[in-house]
Amino acid sequence: MDILVVEDSPTQAQHLARLLASEPGWHVRIAGDGASALAEVARQRPHLIISDIAMPGMDGFTLCRTLKDDPVHASLPVVLLTRLASLNDIVQALESGADSFVRKPYDGIQLRERLQRILQACALGTSDRPLEFMAAERRQIYDLLVATHAQALRMNAELADQRCVLERSCRSLAILHGMAAALNEAVGEQAVAEAALAHLLALPGLAGAAVCALGPDGIQRSLAARGMPAASTGLQLLRLPLLAQQREVGVLELLPAGPVLGESERSLLDSAATQLGSALERAGLYACMEALVVERTAALRSERNRLSAVVDTAGALVLLAAPSGHIVMFNRACEEALGWKAAEAIGQPCWEVVRRVDDELAVRHVFQNLEGMPRTARMQGEWHTRKGGPRSIIWTQTLLRRDDGSIEYVLGTGIDATELRGAEERLRYISNFDTLTGLPNRLLLRDRLRQMKVQAQGEGQVLGFMLLGLGRMALIREALGPAAEQALVQEAAARLRAIAGADAVGRFSDGSFAVLAMRPVAEDLAVAARRLLAAVGKPYAWESEELHLDPALGIAVFPNDGLHYDVMVQGAEAALRQSLESVGQRYAFYRPELNQGANDRFKLESALRRAIEREELVLHYQPQVDLASGAIVGAEALLRWRHPERGLVPPGVFIPLAEETGLIMTMGDWVLRTACSQQRKWRDAGLPLVPVSVNLSAHQFDDQIVGTVGRVLEESGIEAELLELELTESASMADADKSVALLAQLKSMGVKLSIDDFGTGFSNLNYLKRFPVDKLKLDQSFVADILGSGDDLAIARAVIAMAHGLRLTVVAEGVEEAGQLALLAEHGCDAMQGYYFSKPLPAEDFGKMLRDGVMLDRAPLREPQTAPA
Repeated sequence: MDILVVEDSPTQAQHLARLLASEPGWHVRIAGDGASALAEVARQRPHLIISDIAMPGMDGFTLCRTLKDDPVHASLPVVLLTRLASLNDIVQALESGADSFVRKPYDGIQLRERLQRILQACALGTSDRPLEFMAAERRQIYDLLVATHAQALRMNAELADQRCVLERSCRSLAILHGMAAALNEAVGEQAVAEAALAHLLALPGLAGAAVCALGPDGIQRSLAARGMPAASTGLQLLRLPLLAQQREVGVLELLPAGPVLGESERSLLDSAATQLGSALERAGLYACMEALVVERTAALRSERNRLSAVVDTAGALVLLAAPSGHIVMFNRACEEALGWKAAEAIGQPCWEVVRRVDDELAVRHVFQNLEGMPRTARMQGEWHTRKGGPRSIIWTQTLLRRDDGSIEYVLGTGIDATELRGAEERLRYISNFDTLTGLPNRLLLRDRLRQMKVQAQGEGQVLGFMLLGLGRMALIREALGPAAEQALVQEAAARLRAIAGADAVGRFSDGSFAVLAMRPVAEDLAVAARRLLAAVGKPYAWESEELHLDPALGIAVFPNDGLHYDVMVQGAEAALRQSLESVGQRYAFYRPELNQGANDRFKLESALRRAIEREELVLHYQPQVDLASGAIVGAEALLRWRHPERGLVPPGVFIPLAEETGLIMTMGDWVLRTACSQQRKWRDAGLPLVPVSVNLSAHQFDDQIVGTVGRVLEESGIEAELLELELTESASMADADKSVALLAQLKSMGVKLSIDDFGTGFSNLNYLKRFPVDKLKLDQSFVADILGSGDDLAIARAVIAMAHGLRLTVVAEGVEEAGQLALLAEHGCDAMQGYYFSKPLPAEDFGKMLRDGVMLDRAPLREPQTAPA
């Protein structure tokens, strides 16, 4: 059987062809449209044609009609594929002569069975018309109508369902619309939550709902709930996050009425959650804004109250007026200064209340010319008060403008300077005169000197700047108190004023006066100086006591000693120091060499302050030798300063300067750390170690020394017994009880202790026996003349005997001769240090001595010595 399939869709054509070709004995051809089908029929007549209706070019109706009008092919059965869209399609199919219809979509088995019946009928029937299609159009139309009716009923049912869904959607949308309107009107999170629940529970499928908000800390708090059971355990709750700008602001909990919510219900609830999230955020923002408004309002009210209090209690006068000149604010200071009450002044024109003594129209003119007035202007002078008395007030007017530039107010602030007049005079006096003596002070003296220099130059005279110091004033203040000091200063000032005559007298400092004297020659200044000293040097009486001030005087001469005030002051001060140190004459003229020592000292102090950071300080080590064995048993670390210009500066020069300036503390710490660090280096190099002694100044020997030593030992990592601390006899006896306690703490750490320069101070043997020291160092002053002085030998013998009695080791310092060494050894001295054995050495050289095991030559010790008489 040859079957022609006419179908414009290649996919559907192939599908239908495969379906028909699966029947045994059926051969299937395909044509893409009606014209192609006619060509295929002309080429080879098929047994049956099955054609689609809607095709481009020639459709199925036209193809069928063409074939049926052709006598040759009129008997060829044609089956049309149709969707039975309308009765018009059926009528057109019948009019075209179609033999049968197949409704899309079709069942493959039923289609093959129908085609088999058609082919069988054609084979058995006449060539005019197959049996299947005898004029049974009625039956075909009936079948089509039945099918159409069934489809209509089905469509009506579907439409009814869709109408129900649409009605439910409309109701839900109306609810959502109402909820949106309610949410827009709700203020506050609680109201938003209640409004949302009132509308949400009207939606079908919900039994209960609850709204919770999320705080900034992430903690959930309930806002409202309806229809929710007390315990939600085991319930299938639907939780929807409430989002606002991708940020979760709350949670919507829903209790479904049925087992499952549909997709449309879920979509509606998502929309409701979106609205609710935005509303909650808006409510939160509103609450924040409301709180901010309340806070700002309270702050503004507080600020206004503070400003009002400040304005009302400020010492300055504050007056606020409208551009018309009428007063709107009048503070308490205005009331007190001008004599008007605020209630009386407010509303009055400014020029009626504020009236200038010399020009009563001045204030009116200000308000008449506001536009031409600068933003800030000042008026000062005498002003009438309500009672008639004048007040000296300095007014400042400021224009307060609106945003559009118009003047809103004129602010007047004033300072009542009436009471300041006397204070100004007093201040002027204090600025130029000493309050205790009434004499000109240094400021006025500078001006007087300037004037007198011009006069001296014009008259060809010399001008002497004489500085008179009161030598015993500090002692009098300490002994008799400040009242006695002030009385004596006043008496001395009176004497100077009485004897000075035309000379200018002033108070230079607490304990000194200055006198400016012009004379023809400098020798006349000496006469004036003696007269001043005689007057001030006379005895003073204070509470039945006769007191002496021991005045001294230094003189600098203009123009010989300087042209400017500061230079002359510096010269007079140097001369005064010279006269204070002089035993005889109590006055001195300035000489340039007087400042040389001070300059040298200043430069040396400045260089010493930089010596540590520039690494100019070094330690040298002087060995200490045991007289019994000749071995090195210790060393003393001695500080040296290598000045880049002066070379090696002697310790006797810079150590006292360091103690006086306080640098000794920094230098002492450096010596202690450097000595311990060097011990560590010698140990790391494998050298035999001996204790190194470090001198402590009296400034270092305080409560902090124990902690300092502990830290240094810990940082350096050496044993405590390798460190020996030397304390001078005078420093240890300054506070003996405190020294005992500090020495005991140091001793408990394992540090060795010694008393340096023993015999030079005033030893208290009772305390000395309590000191936990290991050594006494016999001062070199006794060793130096031990061969020629019986007294020095006696002292040395006594110290050695006393030390041995206290179980202490004796080290003699400054041993330079063999005879000294032998005599000390003969009397039992334990050890020595001095140039006889070695001078102080750099660390490298002393380390070499330790490595080589250098020993003392003990031969001189065996030679007998003759003791001095």
